[in-house]
Amino acid sequence: MKKLIVFAITLALILTVVSVAEGVGDAYPSSGFTPPEGSAIIKGELIGNETGWGDNADAGRAAAFDGDIFTFFDPLGVGDGYAGIDAGEEYVLTYIVIHPRENWNSRYDGAEINGSNDGENWDLIWMNEDGEAAEWEWQKIPADQFKIKEPCYRYYRYFNELQHGDVGEVELYGYSKSGAAAAAAEPEVAAVEEAPVEAAPEPAPVAEAAPAPAPAPQTSDMIALAVAAAVTALGSAVVVSKKRK
Repeated sequence: MKKLIVFAITLALILTVVSVAEGVGDAYPSSGFTPPEGSAIIKGELIGNETGWGDNADAGRAAAFDGDIFTFFDPLGVGDGYAGIDAGEEYVLTYIVIHPRENWNSRYDGAEINGSNDGENWDLIWMNEDGEAAEWEWQKIPADQFKIKEPCYRYYRYFNELQHGDVGEVELYGYSKSGAAAAAAEPEVAAVEEAPVEAAPEPAPVAEAAPAPAPAPQTSDMIALAVAAAVTALGSAVVVSKKRK
């Protein structure tokens, strides 16, 4: 019996954790919207009503973040209940995309997106003040329609206090405040320009060596020339002497 009680308590705790940690659906987001540069879809744990009107589990918060425009969040009443996201940290909101509930465009009138950093006190970021949706299609709300410039919150919710507040899908886009701060704090690495490699100077032309002078006659050569000259002179003298006789 004790084992059964322990098992029941353990199972209840597990189911509670799973419920609290409920996140967006696998098909989310489904609009195909391309967010502003530097932004991405904001995901996290779901907050708000787990069940919808008439205690309908299929019309709770998860239906607004499941990527299916045919399912819908249906609050308990006018201004009673909301569907939202706990992003886990502060995100700067840059764009909102909403799809009304099928056949209930009138309940888009008064739609709001609120932000909070404690999950209790909420600021109005945007509100539809143009009446019901003209078409059953994605409604795109850029940042220049926000009532707060660069809203930065951890918790975001879809809410309505004018109409019953049904909605098919809610998509919130933005960027992490801490991530942006970290990126801004990183020092820029200056690009080091490599100095152009100068071509090596061409070597100066080498002057052609002057032809070496003929070597001076050696002493033995000079003696030989003198002897030859003497012999020649003696021969000439003998010839002259013979002619005189």
